[in-house]
Amino acid sequence: MTIHHPLNDFLYSLFPEAQAFGQNPEQLVDHLTDFYTFGPYRPRVTIKGDVVEVKIDTKAIQAQQAEYQKVLHLCEAGQFRQALPRLQQLIGQNPTVSEYHRVLGQVLSELGQPDDALDALIDALRWDPRNGYALIMAGNIYARQKEDLKSAKTFYDQALALNPRDFIAINNIGGNLMQMGRAQEAERYFEIAHEIEPDYPNTLYALAMVRQQRRDYEGAFEFATRALRNARPGDPILRASLALATETATRYLHSTNTFSIANEYQLRVQEQAGKEIHVDEDPLIPTAAKLEIAENYGRAYHQVKFKPDYPAVEHLIMHEIVHLDFVLQAREINVNQLFTTSGRGKEKFIRAAEPQLKKLQKAGFKEQNITGFIDGLFEGMMRQIYNQPIDLFIEDFLYQGYPEARPFQFLSLLKLLQESIEAIRNKQAAEYSPPAVHKASTILNLVMALQFRDLFGYNAVPDFKAPALQVKEAERLWAEYLEYRTDRQPGEEYELLQHWGEDLGLAPYFELQDEQTLRQQQAAVPSNARPEAAPAPAPTDEPAGQESPEDLLARIERDPLNLEGPEPADAHQGRMSFADSPAGGMAVMFYCLDWLKLFDGKSHQQVQDVTFEIAMLGRSGLDPKDSSQKYSLASVPGKKFSALHLLAGMYTGFQELDPSLDTGLDFASELEMARAMHKGKSNE
Repeated sequence: MTIHHPLNDFLYSLFPEAQAFGQNPEQLVDHLTDFYTFGPYRPRVTIKGDVVEVKIDTKAIQAQQAEYQKVLHLCEAGQFRQALPRLQQLIGQNPTVSEYHRVLGQVLSELGQPDDALDALIDALRWDPRNGYALIMAGNIYARQKEDLKSAKTFYDQALALNPRDFIAINNIGGNLMQMGRAQEAERYFEIAHEIEPDYPNTLYALAMVRQQRRDYEGAFEFATRALRNARPGDPILRASLALATETATRYLHSTNTFSIANEYQLRVQEQAGKEIHVDEDPLIPTAAKLEIAENYGRAYHQVKFKPDYPAVEHLIMHEIVHLDFVLQAREINVNQLFTTSGRGKEKFIRAAEPQLKKLQKAGFKEQNITGFIDGLFEGMMRQIYNQPIDLFIEDFLYQGYPEARPFQFLSLLKLLQESIEAIRNKQAAEYSPPAVHKASTILNLVMALQFRDLFGYNAVPDFKAPALQVKEAERLWAEYLEYRTDRQPGEEYELLQHWGEDLGLAPYFELQDEQTLRQQQAAVPSNARPEAAPAPAPTDEPAGQESPEDLLARIERDPLNLEGPEPADAHQGRMSFADSPAGGMAVMFYCLDWLKLFDGKSHQQVQDVTFEIAMLGRSGLDPKDSSQKYSLASVPGKKFSALHLLAGMYTGFQELDPSLDTGLDFASELEMARAMHKGKSNE
């Protein structure tokens, strides 16, 4: 190794003992030779013009490389106390390596020993006066731990003299000025550092701080997310940047009329739709926000509902309106599709989940609770596979088209992401969910995390602690999405949805149907003779964090009929009655009679079990026009029922259990006739 020292005052400041001989070059060579001597090895020190050259045998150093790397790994892991003795031993074996001393200075600084750290750094500079890291670190210690900015500046200036483009040194000078409250001077250094290295996260973070002090929250948020994008995993600046991005986004939200951004977009889509868009608070909806398309609900207007207490609801409102925007674009060229589920699809889902259902039975859960559990899983999974691919396009559209909305888009997506991480990492989820369902849900949530990283720089993928193969599959799906994103055409999101449904094994449970064809078929058939399994409206609800199986089961145990939960969308369509339909009324009467016979001799608990199971099934939707006998009940094995048959059973059961309970059904006259017939039959 060869060391070159400029022959100047700074060299004598590094070796103050040399001053005892005066600034005599020959005496300096002797002193340096003694200083750089290691064991039997003496260096060769020569003066060439205005430079002192020191040559050292480095073979011994190479022999210590492996141990040195172990020390660095310990430091990277924050295990400074473990690193210290190994590092001191290395220096004891060979003190000629400047970096040993520099690392020792870092370790001692981390352990709260600034004076010893400075001694080590001075040693590092003695062995290598061009050790820029040692110069900067010494400056940092003087500035931050000893509050001696003058001394700090000496080391910073020396680092800049060695390398005028040393952006770390420039940034640190700015940081120290910032700490002293001299923000304006600090910003000048940060701007210079940023010009030299635009991606240095510490400078980006510092510029975000400066913008925040000026209350330029949008600018501060932009720099904070750029710091997030460039910070390395494990770097403290990563977490600090995430916190700063969250804080600045929140302040932006509170200081800006963000609803005006959403309103402007709403008016544009409303004009395109030719129908009003109503945006209403609804604290009872099961998700953070949802879109109800006019045609699916038989209304003259589209409606967006949102929970008012959810953070950054402006983003959720805009998100739902983009759903509608995409539908309108697809309708414009006749390629819109409806996402539909059916009883047959759900039956396949339940059959695939049989091992987990048996596990739940073995764990002692009641049948009606298990039914509620599997219903919740099915609905949640269908909601997720429908939304996730389309949401990628929606969030990209909002990010690119509405940069002023990015702060509250960040807040909203971050909350959804954090909720999904918590749900996926729940140990009970893996135990009680069908493995294929849990895997599919994890992969889809990982894709959401990949998009968040793409938009805002923060990589939450490791937070899921997902198996490597699932991460790899999520990355493959993300790559497929990127291919579509570059030149997305209206309706192409449905292609991606279908592909992912097939890839994740979910395609058997849903169907995409051409909207125009389906509506024409429906219009051609009288309303009282509609085909069975009319498609359900597309579930465009946003997943507001999936309830874990553990939480879901606990809720079901507490509230088996979900009376505390939100009412279904069709809960207020009016009481069901067949008073104007003699044929229908007769059918209901015979169904009620059948249930009276079935309940005959049964205990109160047995009647309750049957009734509750029907009620839980009814929450998924029982269409009385669907005459197919496709439903089965665990509490009545070996028998198939139509939807109307089950509704009659639910009404009859609750009349036996609690006649005051409002079921939304008006089968009173039919049940009265059935009871009369049943009594007459019983008296025969």
